[in-house]
Amino acid sequence: MDIIGDTNKTLGFPGSVHNHTDYSNLRLRDAIIKTEDLLWYAAELGHEVVGITEHESLSNHVKAEKIYREVKKKYPNFKLIRGNEIYLCRNGLNANNFNREYDKYYHCVLLAKDAIGHKQIREISTRAWHRSYMARGMRRVPTYYQDLIDVIGENRGHVIGTTACLGGALPTQLLRYRDSGSQELYERIIAWCEQMEWIFGPGNFYLELQPAANRDQRYVNRALIDIANTYHFPYIITTDSHYLKKEDKPIHKAYLNSQNGDREVDDFYATTYMMNTEELESFMGLTREELTEAYNNIHHIKEMCEDYSLMKPLKIPQLPWSEPFGAPAPYKWFDKIPYMKTFMESDYIGDHHLCDAISLALSKDKKLQTQEIYNAINECLEMTWISSEVNKTHWSAYYLNLQKIIEECWNAGTLVGCGRGSGVGFILLYLLGITQINPQWETTKTFAWRLTRKGSKVSYLW
Repeated sequence: MDIIGDTNKTLGFPGSVHNHTDYSNLRLRDAIIKTEDLLWYAAELGHEVVGITEHESLSNHVKAEKIYREVKKKYPNFKLIRGNEIYLCRNGLNANNFNREYDKYYHCVLLAKDAIGHKQIREISTRAWHRSYMARGMRRVPTYYQDLIDVIGENRGHVIGTTACLGGALPTQLLRYRDSGSQELYERIIAWCEQMEWIFGPGNFYLELQPAANRDQRYVNRALIDIANTYHFPYIITTDSHYLKKEDKPIHKAYLNSQNGDREVDDFYATTYMMNTEELESFMGLTREELTEAYNNIHHIKEMCEDYSLMKPLKIPQLPWSEPFGAPAPYKWFDKIPYMKTFMESDYIGDHHLCDAISLALSKDKKLQTQEIYNAINECLEMTWISSEVNKTHWSAYYLNLQKIIEECWNAGTLVGCGRGSGVGFILLYLLGITQINPQWETTKTFAWRLTRKGSKVSYLW
């Protein structure tokens, strides 16, 4: 069996799915990594995946998505996973019944595999914050086991759970077992793992190893692998990053101590930074086979997690549209206005309705039946189609809504201006009766309007 020093390595560290940024400082000073620095540096290290798992906070997930879009352009194989590091405790724990002897807020990492999973971890987080309370200078945000059962257990398969750092329930109890040797405790440890696997569903619960700079972490790493091998639980390696690079450690230490006096940071936080494969493996003390197993499991998590968006999509309402009675079939114009064919092949009824309205306008005025007009219509339709794809909406609905609004204004006896601004340069608005100026018939092109597309972005040129 190969060991760490083997130079014939074929598989590198895919990346850590457990990391923190300065958004983890909501309750207590904890991390100094900027969100953009975490994503870009992970990609630059050659990592294929990175997870953001703040301490009971999901508040930077939208920001991370925007940054991720830019990183993805340069590193197409890179993936962002959004999650949360919760504080798991017994059901019913609160400020009035907390017992210092046996109650703890155990760390546990949740990773959203998809939009449903993210909704689930939002619900779990909301419950924790609703019951939060102040104790010993910080706000406690307890998550009950029943929360996991209620929210995840009803629809398993959308959230991955991992055992987190030495502050997690499993590592803490393994250290107790090391000191006591209690077989009863060990049996409870295995039962706990089986319970967590039941909560998250088969294949969605992972044991979490971390770079070992201290005796406790080294023991826990080996104990976790023994459990994995005996009881067939998958395991991964994470860096639980709190600062970006090794040289940032003194800054991180000063930051942690700047608010609450001296804290023990040298030992616990010694290896909590982003690492390349070589540096990570120097702290692990694992065989090549064990490292490969952990790396493969990280790859598996990456593949299970989808790219989804938290952005609210642009939704254009659908009003009662004007009916283009007497309009010739749009196919009459396909050879002259090719994009009309594209719109007619759409599965959205508004795209068809727009073509009918254009066809009616063209048939009613022979002065519009020129190649110059056809070209202008086709260009407007093309850019409308592109913008609809980019914005994941149907701009045809917007045009038709506006047409109906203007029509009702005229019917009510309201005066409507001939048009203003760049809209006057948009020939589709003229054909729909929204404006009364045909830009193709004007002697000046001051209002010329067009769209260009650069990559996935649409630019408006006035």
